[in-house]
Amino acid sequence: IETVTVGDPGNAADTTTDGTTGYGSVPYTYNIGKYEVTAGQYCAFLNAVAATDTYGLYNSGMYYDSHGCKITRSGTSGSYSYSVAGDWANRPANFVSFWDACRLANWLNNGQPIGAQDAFTTEDGAYTLNGYNNDDGRSISRNAEAKWYIPNEDEWYKAAYYKAGGIDTGY
Repeated sequence: IETVTVGDPGNAADTTTDGTTGYGSVPYTYNIGKYEVTAGQYCAFLNAVAATDTYGLYNSGMYYDSHGCKITRSGTSGSYSYSVAGDWANRPANFVSFWDACRLANWLNNGQPIGAQDAFTTEDGAYTLNGYNNDDGRSISRNAEAKWYIPNEDEWYKAAYYKAGGIDTGY
């Protein structure tokens, strides 16, 4: 997954026309994906960790919904395999929940291993999930040593709108 560096640590937040502080102040340099995660990339993730699909990383809407990204699943639990229609591989993945995205970040953080959905593949890394699916009341936060993670609101805003350097630095 190609990333770009977002620098100028410690930049000021954007301000609204009424003078209130907005978003975008980030005190560190970080990387963010240059493009959205593609159906082909998500399909590779599924093939690496979802032969059983313990945490429901695949959503049938990916294929069957008219807005899906044309990833299909075949086989039975324990031997699922996934494929994406060739002309859809470079389109954005969709029908991916926040928790699926956390598990993808963990997988990337762990070096893209192959195996069951566990602490070495999807349940630990950028986030400590251990089966979390938003039904038990726990809150999830980014682990301090995370290399791949979902950008927070300030990180996303800065990457989207901030121009560093030169005489026209700002939003």
